[in-house]
Amino acid sequence: MHELDRLRLALADAAERGEHALLATVVNVDGSTYRGTGARMVVRADGSTVGAVSGGCLEADIVARAAELFGTGTPELAHYDTRGSDDEVLGLGLGCRGVLDVQLEPLAGEALHRAIAELSALRERTAVRVLVCGGGTDAIPVVRIAAAVGWLVTVVDHRPTFATTTRFPDAERVLQLDAVREPASLAASLALDRFSAAVSMAHAATHDRAYVHALLGVPSLRYLGVLGPRRRTVELLDGAPGIVSGALPPNVYAPIGLDLAAETPDEIALSIVSEIAAVLAGRPPVSLRERGGPIHEARR
Repeated sequence: MHELDRLRLALADAAERGEHALLATVVNVDGSTYRGTGARMVVRADGSTVGAVSGGCLEADIVARAAELFGTGTPELAHYDTRGSDDEVLGLGLGCRGVLDVQLEPLAGEALHRAIAELSALRERTAVRVLVCGGGTDAIPVVRIAAAVGWLVTVVDHRPTFATTTRFPDAERVLQLDAVREPASLAASLALDRFSAAVSMAHAATHDRAYVHALLGVPSLRYLGVLGPRRRTVELLDGAPGIVSGALPPNVYAPIGLDLAAETPDEIALSIVSEIAAVLAGRPPVSLRERGGPIHEARR
């Protein structure tokens, strides 16, 4: 479940119980920090938390502040400068060497309901939707890992025994269709322009070809990964409109995944999801050691 969903559910639970809650939001960062601008956490009335604004360094202090803010009902901007030594900064053992401003908002009643609506709207705007074409055994960890990072995953397969929610409990939707017999079925059954990424892993050339040809013209699709060697994908693309013979379009990735020396299905799935994440973020897949600057870019 995505962190925004967990935060929204925590606030909804507080509203249902008639309790107050505190929403902490990182509004500014400078230097090295674990989370970037926009990171959030909820503090419940009993002091328990959902989400995080740091790697565990600031949460206890925010919980302590929440107890007072629940009484005053007044928002507060908390400033944390972690550039000193670990022992000097609030005694919290901070080691990020950065500066964070965190907006602390005590919520109750109508304000609580507004925050729930705002988180729902934010989730809708930022939701990553991934289409997995093929329900083989190796698709299971891809769906599981993608869902674990909060992506909304749809699985399609032509085999009724493979296209089941029992097989893919983490998927938002599982659909049985035969794109070979009915080439228009994929577009007819799904709003394809809602997807940011797709993976074709049907392990059958006829079905992979049908999926790839159906997805090539989707403008929202920034990533189309095809399992198998590059040569096979080039052959699958043969005959598709606008395709230069022997070349891959910029948004088509084959072989699929990052070079992690992956061997097991779980490792391969990790390499696939990692590559999708890098492409969607517009980041080259390199080690953070080589980045040479802050991890988090300023949001505008």
